[in-house]
Amino acid sequence: MDFLHRAGACAAVSITLATAAVQAESPLVIASPATDWQMRRLMEPTPSQLAAESKGQVFIYDSLEINQVESAMDKNFDRIEHMMFIRIHHPAETEGVEALVEDDDC
Repeated sequence: MDFLHRAGACAAVSITLATAAVQAESPLVIASPATDWQMRRLMEPTPSQLAAESKGQVFIYDSLEINQVESAMDKNFDRIEHMMFIRIHHPAETEGVEALVEDDDC
């Protein structure tokens, strides 16, 4: 995905969250990013989600583990252009070293 597509996707998420915060009657509560619903959407999308993707929708997945991302990309290769992954978690390779979280400032 090129820079302009990534920038556009980040802007869309920012606008969506800002709009939700303004329109909400109660404080905005954002669920923990790496929850089951993201994996269900990624691995078993509904017909309506697939229809939205066929119209060009890109979904941004947040804070998944690297093995989840790799599995999704392998099993859903035909849908890759509709996926964006941010803050991917990489496990620590050695004891006592902190795990790495990819952060592309999006």
